[in-house]
Amino acid sequence: MAEDSRSNVPYGAFTVLIVFLAGILALILRSRRWPTYGVHLPPSTVNEDKTPVRAILLPETMPTGTLPAPDDLTVIEGIGPKIAAVLKVAGFHRLEQLAKATPNELKRVLTSAGNRIANPATWPEQAKLAAAGKFDDLRALQAKLKAGRAA
Repeated sequence: MAEDSRSNVPYGAFTVLIVFLAGILALILRSRRWPTYGVHLPPSTVNEDKTPVRAILLPETMPTGTLPAPDDLTVIEGIGPKIAAVLKVAGFHRLEQLAKATPNELKRVLTSAGNRIANPATWPEQAKLAAAGKFDDLRALQAKLKAGRAA
């Protein structure tokens, strides 16, 4: 009888490839910086008298949601992605810049871009609240607005 002429080389090469890829994945995951989400590790986990200290100290309050980025102008009621793009072209990249602008200045920017519908009367006030991190006050103000206008 003739022996099976197939070789085990393809299976061996496949095994080597899997081990190699697993090693590369392990190196990538070990080198990645993982977010700490406000967790602080103490400099020493053992006191002088050898009593253990809590390994992780959590802050008193954990964030429940994500905060908007300081350059996300769409958190303002009445500003969508298109108007945000127009404002960024005009030089308003951050909420602080929008908070310092006057409604007339914003209206000129919008009309020069061809937008005659948007009303920026409350945008600086909203931007001040958002830039200061007063999101509860911002939500309360926005509840009274419709498309950036007083309802």
